[in-house]
Amino acid sequence: MMLSEYLKKLDDSLSVQSQLDWYQKLKERSREGLSLFENANYKKQEEIREEFRNRVRTEELKAWYGAPDGDILFQGTSISSLTIPCKLPSPLHLEDISDLEEAIANSYIELHDEHAAKVRNAIMEDVEDWISSGLYYGVAIGSKVISQAFHLAVPYRDVVFKVKDHLVDPHEIISYPQDVREEYFKAVKDKIKCFGPMNLRQEEMEASLILADISKPKLEEYRDKIILTPVRCNEVATCLARSVKELIIEKTSGRIKPKSLAVVIYDTDTPYTYHHLLGCNGNPCAPILPGLTVLGSSGTIEALRWLYTYRISLIAQKMMKSSIYSEVHSDFIPFIFYGVLVPRDAEILLDLENLDKLRYRGNISPQIEFCYLLSDIAKYLNMGSTGSIRDELDHRAR
Repeated sequence: MMLSEYLKKLDDSLSVQSQLDWYQKLKERSREGLSLFENANYKKQEEIREEFRNRVRTEELKAWYGAPDGDILFQGTSISSLTIPCKLPSPLHLEDISDLEEAIANSYIELHDEHAAKVRNAIMEDVEDWISSGLYYGVAIGSKVISQAFHLAVPYRDVVFKVKDHLVDPHEIISYPQDVREEYFKAVKDKIKCFGPMNLRQEEMEASLILADISKPKLEEYRDKIILTPVRCNEVATCLARSVKELIIEKTSGRIKPKSLAVVIYDTDTPYTYHHLLGCNGNPCAPILPGLTVLGSSGTIEALRWLYTYRISLIAQKMMKSSIYSEVHSDFIPFIFYGVLVPRDAEILLDLENLDKLRYRGNISPQIEFCYLLSDIAKYLNMGSTGSIRDELDHRAR
């Protein structure tokens, strides 16, 4: 199945009232955040940016000590309390996206059954109802696993060719004059057919090529080819989340019945060139999450926050270390599941009913995500009053 055909699964759900309500809330709150930032003075804007940087750093630290070490099961916090890799002795061979859906669903069930008793024994309360909805609320997947499922690969010669006086390498696309980029896009879109009839914008095609991989799995079909990065990853994640959820319920005859499932798609490349392409460079309302590129996520921003997608992607990258390609240790990790240790964490931090809703079309937008977050940051900064160290010293040191 081509990517264009797969995304048609969303057509019927885009006019559902709950989806329309979410879009309305997304627009209103993002516009409110943008206005708040634009109307703030420089000092206040700097306070907001600094608070955002603190939150990014917090996620990076939590990712650093949250990745599993040896046989220890619970060592992360909150949304990364349970971090469970799918380990395979050989790479997944994906003929179709349905193969990936089956692999995720089968691994989810197997790893749920392997660890459910350990979670029960770790908690004093009765958690049977909670566990019956599945130990894991989501799964993180490297972008090139999605690419393999849709056979998003093209011969190297089809994307590296001469335009005017320039031999264009798409990984360096932003370094070429605009007229060369436009001519290149006109030529390359006729050569790349693997996405199907999607009418890709120039920005989408360039983003796919910028993050494309020259290194690749040791599979014959990728000889002399590069693997393109998937496009419209929020939409891919939503389709995948819904299909896998239904498969889990079907395969277990309802024994495991997730309310919804989150799928996060990330790329290992650092995002600087990618963000430059999106027009984010120098935009104070489009800050970079520097460790990698979060390409897509299912779920509303409130159901699964942007910075949470960053943390679990960092953990996934640390654990995978490109192991979908490795032939050294025969230990392949195509995706990683995430769960919380106690139900209360899920109730506070996640909206388990809306983890498979369409976030918005296309890929993750730093501008939309940051503007949506702005009102929360501003509210946090305005809470309480500045403490007096003199009063504190007089009170404590006596």
